[in-house]
Formats: sequence, structure tokens, C-alpha cells
Amino acid sequence: NNGFAYYNLAVELTPGETVQLHDGRVLDKKQLNLEAIRCNPDFGMAFNNLGNSLAAGETVQLHDGRVLDQKRSYLEAIRCDPDYSMAYCNLGAALAPGETVRLRDGRVLEKKQLLVEA
Repeated sequence: NNGFAYYNLAVELTPGETVQLHDGRVLDKKQLNLEAIRCNPDFGMAFNNLGNSLAAGETVQLHDGRVLDQKRSYLEAIRCDPDYSMAYCNLGAALAPGETVRLRDGRVLEKKQLLVEA
């Protein structure tokens, strides 16, 4: 699956670093994660890694038109894999004090509760 190849490349790159693919495209971490998600829309690790590559307030558009920021990327990772503890930790770390998020199952959690979920 090419999704894993794109993801593995993204994991190896440092922020600001790029890689040239065989087809000539030059991609950075965010772009590689977006390609991994395009190949496998349920790839939780790629959504988590995408969230890690985004700055607070930064957004990216997926191939299907959805726009994600850091927190929404982590929520997508949890949607893909409800047992993915790192996504809960990262989402909790991205929340401001007192801020909450609604998970797909309807639960509304704050930072400490997300860390317990992890």
C-alpha cells in the first residue's frame, strides 16, 4: 500500500525537509501525510502525524475537500482507531485550559479526560 510508503517517508523527514519522489514531485511532511491519507482515508497514524506537522491555527485541505487543523487531525486519528492512545495525548496537549472536544461517540472531554483515555 502506497499509503504506508508516504507515511514512512513523512516520519523520517524533519520539519522543513523535503523529499523528491520518482515522479519528480517534491513533498514535505504535511504533503506526504496528505498523500498517505488519500491512499487510505482510515489511516489513523497518518492523521496523527499530520496533526503533529501542523502549527496551531494552521489548516490543510484533504483531497475530499475537508479542511483540518491540528485538533481535527487528531480527532480523525481517533475516529480511525478509537484505541490510538497517542492521538488522545496529542489532542489533549493541543487543547487550551478549559477547552473541550466532542468525540464521534458523543462524549465531550477536556484535557485531563483525554489523557485518561490514552
